[in-house]
Amino acid sequence: MLALELVEDPVSKEPAGALARQAIEAARTRGLVLLSCGLYGNVLRVLVPILADESDIDEGLAILEESLVEAASGAA
Repeated sequence: MLALELVEDPVSKEPAGALARQAIEAARTRGLVLLSCGLYGNVLRVLVPILADESDIDEGLAILEESLVEAASGAA
């Protein structure tokens, strides 16, 4: 399992729960299931199946990147 903690500002480290929710929804529409956790719901959990091959991982990472960009731009 990997986790990404999303924050509004790297200095204040204010949790970005809304951004996490938008990224999760954007990823879901693209076929990638992510989980949120943490006290503020601002942590994305990524659980990669042990049998995933390199192309599956590349596709998942591409979807994750697209979803984070979309959420950060406010388009989600």
